[in-house]
Amino acid sequence: MGFLQQFLDKKKICIQCHNNPDSDTLASAYGLYCFFTDRGIETEIIYSGIKKIEKYNLLYMIEHCEIPVRYVKELPETELLLIVDGQYGQGNVKKFCAPEIAVIDHHICVQEENERTRIDSSYQSCSTIIWELLEEEGYPVNANEKLCVALLFGLFIDTASFYDLYGDKDIKMRLALSGEYPLFDRLIKSCMTVAELMIVSDAMYNHYFEYDKKFSVISALKCDQSILGIIGDFVIQVDIILVSFAYTEINGGYQISIRSCDNKILANRLAELLCEGIGSGGGHAQKAGGRISIEKYVEKYGREDFFDFVIRKLNEYIPDAAPSCPE
Repeated sequence: MGFLQQFLDKKKICIQCHNNPDSDTLASAYGLYCFFTDRGIETEIIYSGIKKIEKYNLLYMIEHCEIPVRYVKELPETELLLIVDGQYGQGNVKKFCAPEIAVIDHHICVQEENERTRIDSSYQSCSTIIWELLEEEGYPVNANEKLCVALLFGLFIDTASFYDLYGDKDIKMRLALSGEYPLFDRLIKSCMTVAELMIVSDAMYNHYFEYDKKFSVISALKCDQSILGIIGDFVIQVDIILVSFAYTEINGGYQISIRSCDNKILANRLAELLCEGIGSGGGHAQKAGGRISIEKYVEKYGREDFFDFVIRKLNEYIPDAAPSCPE
């Protein structure tokens, strides 16, 4: 029996996105909404937190993909509360009391798992998990263009504009849903706000550069993975920089993005080493990314500052006499 089958006896389901929703949580919720409503179940998408959605591309996504999401302070009456792209125990999910709670997420697990949870951090986006669950049920995802666009955009943002895309399952979804979508093209061309432009410029200005081993470490204020990708792609173009490492603290962890322009310094291997035992990371030789749990980081490394940890790990991994980038 597929995971979603256990919920088909419900008459009313409420799908909760994490606070300050991004494209991945919205797409995930929308996929489930389409599935349950097609089966005659009254379904609602909600989110909470201290602020409503303000980003232009998300509002555009909601309007043109026709995602019926609404902001609430109290949980509507429901038989099942299904949390997507988050978990209770993370700081970015408003906690509600419900008769029954289920979870679908791709972050590091911070709660007890049971038959109503599907939590797997090997996926780069929750959208991919939802796509697999819908495929498992025989739901015709490709027949719903707006859903295809939403799921692709969820993956796009969580993989730094596909630059950090490395998971086999995530790649499979991208290939399966790819097509000519003017709406998707419009969404990806409006991914940065003025506030994020300021985050990028501040991060660039305050970056750390290790002259001997030619690497740069950039700490950015809370931002999307796509913004980290923009930072990394820009910094790696500097003639004397071999490796750029950008990170941000978000959702109880660190998102990281790595770029390399030297074939002896593998970005994917570096991501794996940094995330070993505390998260998940990987990618390609020149581009990689990952997620690190702050809780697991503290358990393993104690009070060592994360910035100092990154510099130490980069110094350990990068050879002493690193060659310059080829012209």
